[in-house]
Amino acid sequence: MPGHPQAEDTEPAEATPLHVRMRGDIVSGALPAGSRLKTQDLARRYDVSINPVREALHQLSGEGFVILSRNRGARVRMLDEAFVRNIFDIRALIEPYLIRLFVGHASREEIARMVAIQEEIEALDGPDQVRLDVLDDAFHQVAYGNHFNSEALAIRERHGQVVHALALRYPASPARRRAQNEEHRRIIAAIAAADENAAAAVVEEHARGAERHLLEQLRRDRANG
Repeated sequence: MPGHPQAEDTEPAEATPLHVRMRGDIVSGALPAGSRLKTQDLARRYDVSINPVREALHQLSGEGFVILSRNRGARVRMLDEAFVRNIFDIRALIEPYLIRLFVGHASREEIARMVAIQEEIEALDGPDQVRLDVLDDAFHQVAYGNHFNSEALAIRERHGQVVHALALRYPASPARRRAQNEEHRRIIAAIAAADENAAAAVVEEHARGAERHLLEQLRRDRANG
């Protein structure tokens, strides 16, 4: 709507879920950190009724982008360094746990699938962060998708939404993409060698590398005002 800047969508707005559109505006700063989110204002902004707005706010609260309070309503969470650290502290614990089970049961077909996805990642031409995120999800889904701990998977998925949204604003640098590729290859090698300790160590390193990259970008943003 006029007067309300919006983050770029990767598909037409009418086909994009409201919470995804709102998430994009939060990450871009169009909905500023710390600002109050009034349902009527949001309904006008996105040209929808009140109920979809309420549903989107609850979704974004679950993902960590919005804070809901009985007395103060909804407001945009500060996407600061502490928030990023908290997310990656949890990912650095969950993902090594998830990979250990997979290493003991990985089939040749699953390993071949991870290799094929990694080859697609390395063949990407240019800074296509959206496609990179899709392929990265697919790569890790091979290893984690069939884990029995649905709660751990749900936490990882929820935090993954935050990480991918931040990555659209702070895309992986060429240096970070090279490091990601090397880490993926080492994960594959550890799985193929049935070395769960090595796989867990690389997965933790992978998470911490992503954390450092985002923290550097946040600091650069803050320094530039």
